[in-house]
Amino acid sequence: MKRVPLAVLLILATLAVWYFTRNPPEPPPPVGTRVAFEPIPATLAEQFSGAKAYEHVKAIVAFGPRPPGSEGYEKSLVYAETVLAAHGWTTRRQSFTRGGALTFTNLLARHAQGEANWNRSTPVLIGGHLDSKAIQEFRFVGANDGGSSTGILLELARVLSGDPAAAAQVELVLFDGEEAFGPNITPEDGLYGSKYYAHAISKRATWPSLGIVIDLVGDSRHDFLYNPEAPPAFAAAAERAAADSGLKLRRAPGPILDDHVPLQNTGLPCLHLIGDFMNMPYWHQPGDTLEVIDPQALEQTGRTTLRFLSQVVPPG
Repeated sequence: MKRVPLAVLLILATLAVWYFTRNPPEPPPPVGTRVAFEPIPATLAEQFSGAKAYEHVKAIVAFGPRPPGSEGYEKSLVYAETVLAAHGWTTRRQSFTRGGALTFTNLLARHAQGEANWNRSTPVLIGGHLDSKAIQEFRFVGANDGGSSTGILLELARVLSGDPAAAAQVELVLFDGEEAFGPNITPEDGLYGSKYYAHAISKRATWPSLGIVIDLVGDSRHDFLYNPEAPPAFAAAAERAAADSGLKLRRAPGPILDDHVPLQNTGLPCLHLIGDFMNMPYWHQPGDTLEVIDPQALEQTGRTTLRFLSQVVPPG
């Protein structure tokens, strides 16, 4: 397996420190404004189908590249809206502009039995990015990098809809603009959708109790990582849930810049699940195609997410 040069690791570590320095966490919301979370039934995990999640990834990849504002992105949005509606979820497009005329669009979804007022939060948000990186040199479809998490969120919607009380606790979010337009995410480039969403929820009358962000989780040939800054209770619950699901999960050796960071910077405790992308030779390369996606990896990740929600206790 191709290993990433030490120099690249040092550059990414430096970028992470730079980002956290430029984007310090905001103080948590006042006590009493968080929406209380009740663990969901553990039995839901077994209902998650990797094969069904894979079919969603396949459909998204078939639309071609999906950078912000593209035809592929719009087709992916419509597809996700259709799937979610079929399982009783209400969707809302959250559009905004950055740096001129380019419009970004996050897709938010809540179950019909959940909170109807979008100015108030559900206890849990689960997110992943829908966009693929805009690369001019070749046709990048991001099967794992964006496609895998999208497939998992759409299958989670199906599973949760079978238990309306559990579904009512969750807001699903497909972020736009996670990818930077330059080579790497920096304080000024990338995470556009999650930054906007984080700012928006910080203005709501109530706040979630916890967040989960998923990315690059479709390849079983690589280990899976969770964020080192996750609360100890989150880390313990995630490790137990992963072990019960057969997922090879370990603590990341250092901070990773992804859509969980803007959420954490509002004071929201988050679990971040991501494949060991630094050892994926196809990361941001032509090889990130459907061939690298393993339904088993999708299933293990989806079941880990649901088992995590069946046992975690949010801090405070």
